[in-house]
Parts: sequence; structure tokens; C-alpha cells
Amino acid sequence: MGISSHGSSILVFFFLFSMLVSKGFSLFDPTTVQVQNDIVGDQVVLKIHCKSLDDDLGEHVLNFGEEWHWQFRVGFGTTYFSCDYKWYHNKDQRYYEGSHEVYKASFSGFKAKYYVICHSKCVWSARSDGLYLYRRDKGLWERRYVWDP
Repeated sequence: MGISSHGSSILVFFFLFSMLVSKGFSLFDPTTVQVQNDIVGDQVVLKIHCKSLDDDLGEHVLNFGEEWHWQFRVGFGTTYFSCDYKWYHNKDQRYYEGSHEVYKASFSGFKAKYYVICHSKCVWSARSDGLYLYRRDKGLWERRYVWDP
């Protein structure tokens, strides 16, 4: 007697859930996303506007060395945040900008890639050549996006 596709989906879910719990992850623990302005230059100001599928977190202005963060709980379904960035390069006398995903987890097919990469705290660093994510799984900064001129 075989297992139906619905039954096998439930088994896969419980297997993955038990793996996460054994590694100290809980759906009820908060996740933090942090964005910091590490753009070296003459007082470069970074403007960011972040939002999820349900929430608009508003616009924030970060001077060099400042950071802004928010917390949320990953729920069933999809948790998704993206941010729009804009900053003016004083030496080049032009704007740089971009719009990028900063967090995504989908428990419908269990695609929690940011949990694997940065666990419960994702730290993004805006630099003059792009946006970097700190890879806690590898212990290094990885450039994920470049700015649109």
C-alpha cells in the first residue's frame, strides 16, 4: 500500500520541521533584517524604503556608519521583503539606485534560503560597488547586487 502525494507532502514537512527544530530554529523566533550604510565618500546619505507583501516600513535615511533594522516572524505561506535604495555619489555627481529582495521564505515548498544563509539575522551592507549580505553560513560578506547607474 503506497503513500498518497498528500501524505508524502506531510511527511516531508514534518521531516524538514524536525530538522529545523533540532538546529534551534523555531517558527516563533523573530527574524531581524539589518541594513547599514558603509558607502565610503564625502558624507554619503543612503535612502532606503523597505516593504513586504503586506507592510510598508516607510523611508529611512542613513548617514555613513548608521544602520536600520526591523524584526518579524516568519509565518506559513510566503514572507518577503524588498528595499529600494538611492544615494548620491558626490565625486561622480550622480545618483545610484536599486530595488532588491532582502528576505524571502516560502514554507509552501520550504524555500527558506535566507535562513540557511544568515539564520535569524540578515545583515546587509550598502557599499559603493553594491549591496553585500553577510553569509553566516560561510563567515564572509558576499556581493549580491550592483547599483543601477
